[in-house]
Amino acid sequence: MMSHQGTDTLAVELGRFIARSRYDGLPADVADAVKLRVLDVLAAACSGVLAGNHEGPLRLLPEPGACGIWGTPQRRCLRDAVIINSALSHSTYFEDGSRYTGGHPSSALIPAALTLAAARGATGRMLVAAIANGYEVFLRLGRAIYPATVRRGFQSTAILAAPATAAAAATLLDLPAERAAHAVAIACSHGAGLKAALKSADSQPLQVGRSSEGGLLAALYAAQGATGAPDIFETGFLPAFAGPADAVAEARQAARDLGARWSIDETYLKAHGGCRGNHAPVDAAAAAMQGMDPAAVAHIDVNVDTVTRAAAIEPPRNADQAQFSIAFSIAAMLVAGDAAPARYTDAMLADERIRGLMARTSVNADPALDAGYPDRRPALVTVTLADGRVLRHALDHARGEPENPMSRQDIARKFDQVATPIYGADRARILDVVLALDGARPEGTLPSGAVSSGTSLAGAASSGTSPSAAARAGASPAGIAPAGGVAPQDVPSPAALATLLSAAAMPVSSTLNAAHP
Repeated sequence: MMSHQGTDTLAVELGRFIARSRYDGLPADVADAVKLRVLDVLAAACSGVLAGNHEGPLRLLPEPGACGIWGTPQRRCLRDAVIINSALSHSTYFEDGSRYTGGHPSSALIPAALTLAAARGATGRMLVAAIANGYEVFLRLGRAIYPATVRRGFQSTAILAAPATAAAAATLLDLPAERAAHAVAIACSHGAGLKAALKSADSQPLQVGRSSEGGLLAALYAAQGATGAPDIFETGFLPAFAGPADAVAEARQAARDLGARWSIDETYLKAHGGCRGNHAPVDAAAAAMQGMDPAAVAHIDVNVDTVTRAAAIEPPRNADQAQFSIAFSIAAMLVAGDAAPARYTDAMLADERIRGLMARTSVNADPALDAGYPDRRPALVTVTLADGRVLRHALDHARGEPENPMSRQDIARKFDQVATPIYGADRARILDVVLALDGARPEGTLPSGAVSSGTSLAGAASSGTSPSAAARAGASPAGIAPAGGVAPQDVPSPAALATLLSAAAMPVSSTLNAAHP
């Protein structure tokens, strides 16, 4: 259908990959990684609700519909729900990311995939496959355009959200290869976002939500028969966002080993709030200061690579800017014991202990630390105490990077911490449903008490769905038996999960302090 200089275009390659990549071909570790990232992005969305970041988008898009807004009892039409859930998940920067793309794939595509899957009655296995495909498109295209795209002033997440969401949606719509190719091609024109918008953290997430909506519309339009430009990646997308490099070569690299090599394990998860650039310095400072009183600090010197320092806002003027402040993040960790999103408030920024530590902290760009970037994003923290002692700690990889990963239990605790104020005891049911979406939840891998006793997968699946719908949700692909000892009729559906997510157990205060009274 589409060719460029006698070879298949990248759109054709991606369409072929999307059409043939289904759950029964996914490696087990890829499927598991998808479920953990669903849980992680739900934690990010809960963080956004606790911050009150759902309120503005709900007022902006007030028309009711059938699709739930996570963490609230509100419902909107499919398009508006995708915009709001995506923006909400991105609003406190607590979701996963990729140092090879400069972007955040989970908030870019999982809200759209889950909302569409629930609306269409898709199975959990279809959803897992759709998210895996969306991640692959996001990460491969992201490698092709990063870091040039950021240097050219664009925000990777918003640029990549449209084709990645289109890939996930095309999977859920079960589009054939030609239609899937058109879906990602159309989507290339519908991802838009500027790096400078990050300076306005209250409005910036909307550009990610709109781009995700663009990808959804692209897939739905392709399903109707609409066509995309045949060589849009080679002649439009890659030159626009990556610059004058050889776009054809970049396209071929992006298509290499599609379906045989998966990229999702390249993404990192976040143990702290705020910009990822803050995290290695926070971890290094916490290690250097272990057991020490922050009041004993005379000065803190922080050395980071030049890219990380360029993104930092020092000193921050408000809570939004504090999310990009290394000095604030370190002070929050040392004073409050963590740097969770709940710490990024105007009240915390005004705290005399925080301001005192920030005034005694220097954040420096060290070109020597650029070596190996982005494979490593190091930090060197030197703490001088009032009694003259000097404490140092160097770190190549923040907690949550593939080289320094968070455990399954860590991710479950992260979700539990921010979901409890919103869902109460039901947060355990949500966790259980997510980890069993494909019927393959490993046994004995959850922290003690993470799932309430007596909660069955069948009970969770039946919440909000009819017995026949639950049975359809549990249908296995031909020749594939559910793993983990879960019977097909007990595998919960995306619709059941969506019902749980839009049934908050208690009113939520519009303040981050709801998470940490």
